[in-house]
Amino acid sequence: MSAHGFDVRELLPLKPADFQVLLVLCERPLHAYGICKAVEDQLKGQVRLEIGSLYRMMGRLTTVGLIEEVENAPASVEGPPLERRSPAQRRKTYRITEQGRQVARAEARRLREVLEVVEDMDLLTEGGGV
Repeated sequence: MSAHGFDVRELLPLKPADFQVLLVLCERPLHAYGICKAVEDQLKGQVRLEIGSLYRMMGRLTTVGLIEEVENAPASVEGPPLERRSPAQRRKTYRITEQGRQVARAEARRLREVLEVVEDMDLLTEGGGV
């Protein structure tokens, strides 16, 4: 159990897309389109998140406390200042929470252990392993 009263292991393993979202939010708060673009860039186009499924994912990650919506997020360069935008024009911006960072670290460690097994089995070389 962590110092914050939750057991990180209960949330592992993370779904790959959830982990990618946490990784990009470790760098900086982003709105949904920014998250999609950052994940795509980070994975060199191998993964594309659909905006509709991303919002469901963000709701789930918010509910379990891994991310949070940022109040009064700064306005983008395009469009009117945030205070003059209608609710439909305002972009929700998300940031990772401390609990989210702990879970992302734990998932990274878990994946490193899996990769060590893969390397021991020599599965990454042509003709190795299985």
